[in-house]
Amino acid sequence: MIKSEFTHPGRTIATMDRRALLLGVTGGIVSLALAPILGTTAAQSNAATLETTMDLAMAAAIEAGIPGFALAIEHRGELIYSGAAGVSSIELGTPMKATDRFRIYSITKTFTATIIYQLVDEGILSLDDTVDMWLDTPEVQRIPNVERITIRQVLNHTSGIYDFGDDDDSPFWNDAFLGPEADWSKIWTLPELLAYADPSNHPPYFAPGEGIHYSNTGYILLGMIVEAAIGSTFGDALQTRILTPLELNDTALAVGGTIPEGVVDGYQLLDGQLLNVTAINLSWIWSAGGLVSSTADLLRFASATQNGELLSPASFAEMFTFVPSENPQMSDGSGLIRAETPDGTVVGMDGGSAGFGAQMMWMPDEEITVVTMVNWAPGDGSAEAVRDEAFAQVLKQ
Repeated sequence: MIKSEFTHPGRTIATMDRRALLLGVTGGIVSLALAPILGTTAAQSNAATLETTMDLAMAAAIEAGIPGFALAIEHRGELIYSGAAGVSSIELGTPMKATDRFRIYSITKTFTATIIYQLVDEGILSLDDTVDMWLDTPEVQRIPNVERITIRQVLNHTSGIYDFGDDDDSPFWNDAFLGPEADWSKIWTLPELLAYADPSNHPPYFAPGEGIHYSNTGYILLGMIVEAAIGSTFGDALQTRILTPLELNDTALAVGGTIPEGVVDGYQLLDGQLLNVTAINLSWIWSAGGLVSSTADLLRFASATQNGELLSPASFAEMFTFVPSENPQMSDGSGLIRAETPDGTVVGMDGGSAGFGAQMMWMPDEEITVVTMVNWAPGDGSAEAVRDEAFAQVLKQ
């Protein structure tokens, strides 16, 4: 098993049992040794073309057990590789295509943060606004410190708000997916999700600004703040502010219990058995992880994000201001993560949970962007190995 050199506590799928079903919802950067690590499969010869090398890398991942894989690489603004391997449905034997759509989970947070900064640019919001300035519903008001927690602190995970997706002790997993009464088809409401952060259920991690702890609950609140600020739905904001301007036609928000069309099936190892978990909907993760997308769309979004295409210079600088994370080798921005590696700085976002994993990462100095998508979530490092090989091969050029 390939071990990650950079691991966020609570942000990777670490085991192969029922406990592992959704532990990666918060995203989990990054191994990033940035050297060929696939041995005799992907790095057999320096003379191999990038296409051959990456085809072999994905084939190795499929051999390791991943049902399907999609990969795209951009260098200096040019698409230099797009491919796929394996199947989008084991049951039907449908070949995976490079254009297929996947659930991208926490990469959604980058979209959510972008919308918040756009509203700041328009003078509608301030990063110093407190949560309770925008949200006064009972379930929000019961969350400790909302009168002190600022939007900036929610964005960079320094709010202290309890994460309903915390893999250490949250009862959400049993309630939603693992317990004997769990109903995978349940459509979760926002009050139900926020109730896990009620102090009667769990206290905050710390006072606002006095620590850092990744919080999906916080990004649910940001989606609610967007709706309060614009008087329309979060989905409308996504469409008009990001998806339409960037022509991200394969990207969509799952609404309620409905998964958008054309999304591949997802698989999970549970108690050593590979199960189809496509029946799990995305109502439970919404503005913190409810998007589906394709490799091409995420390449386009990554380009717009890293080039400041959607924000003012001031908001761009704020979004890319990083604070130390729970892992000393990593730092958190607003819907972004950053790691310093021996080969350079890597920035972006990733996400993984039931049945799916996705990565949208770039090396800004070298102008390399890599997007990977898989339709399983075992946490064994196979997808990260392909990503690392992609960076390594482009760095050789």
